[in-house]
Amino acid sequence: MDGGKGGRNRQMSECGMDNSGRGSVLKDVKRGKFWKKVVSVLALSVFVGMVGLWVAAGSIASPERRELQGYHEGYLDGAADHGLVVTRMDLEGVPYLVVRPDGAAGPAKRGGLVRGQLEEAGLELPEYGAERGMLVLLHGRNGRKEDLLPVAERFCAVGMICVIPDLPSHGESPIETVGFGAREFERELPGRVADAARAELGLGEMPEFLWGMSMGGSFAVHACAGEPERWERMVIVASFDRLEGVVQDSLGMAGGALMPTVKKLISWRGGADVAEVNPVLVAAGISVPTLVVHGDADDLISFERGRRLYEALAGEKEFLKVEGGTHDNVLVTDAPVFREMARWFLGE
Repeated sequence: MDGGKGGRNRQMSECGMDNSGRGSVLKDVKRGKFWKKVVSVLALSVFVGMVGLWVAAGSIASPERRELQGYHEGYLDGAADHGLVVTRMDLEGVPYLVVRPDGAAGPAKRGGLVRGQLEEAGLELPEYGAERGMLVLLHGRNGRKEDLLPVAERFCAVGMICVIPDLPSHGESPIETVGFGAREFERELPGRVADAARAELGLGEMPEFLWGMSMGGSFAVHACAGEPERWERMVIVASFDRLEGVVQDSLGMAGGALMPTVKKLISWRGGADVAEVNPVLVAAGISVPTLVVHGDADDLISFERGRRLYEALAGEKEFLKVEGGTHDNVLVTDAPVFREMARWFLGE
């Protein structure tokens, strides 16, 4: 019997394995463990990525609903302090607000500012409380009808009755998913709430106008195309040309590769066919006079997308570029945006 190191080496040689062979096996084992780790990490990354895309698709198909904020309740409970009368109404389960100027209370700060700006520009305004038209206001994604009460305060100050519905999958709407205005119900909703408000208040015929911001802009474009004879004038704020483009922009450099998967996930979650939400194509058939407002620093819906939507419109139109305006502050920079929007609705 051989002993020691020489004996062990001979035994390994007889088995077809020397020291270098054993080292090779150990290296192979280490390589195997390394690649198992790589595959595990990649599999985990893919899983996390798919979960992220699933959540993102859900936020587009059915956004998280915002709760009432303190300033909302301030308007609802103390409307007269804002120079308003606010009435809550309902259309087949879809809640909406009707906001009217309170002639007895007079204009509050925001409304008074807009009236002052218009009068300085040489416009003659009727006494506060006079009503000259009905304006349907359409909120953005992740918003709710109460968000637009400060907007309504300004437009009521120039004689508008403002009607503000909760859009599908937002606020207290009973509808679970949203199609960004492209579905038949969504196209008809602005006109239907205007009719319901008029009937409820016992109002006669009056000019009707549309205002939409971001997602609400897409609703307004589709509604206007569906009933062009109804609407006198329209204002679109910080909206887009193609939903697919906006979603792809949000995905960054990988957007092009990820879009086919994202579109399928949105559809599976009950949302819109993203490829078919194209306000830029719908706008080509719209002759209703339209003002498009967009901030040049908007990092959610690019300035170029707003410009392309404007260029597609067929009728009388104007474009208002808001210097330094982002998606969040486009209405509240130092630029007199509300003066210009009110002027547009008044036909001045």
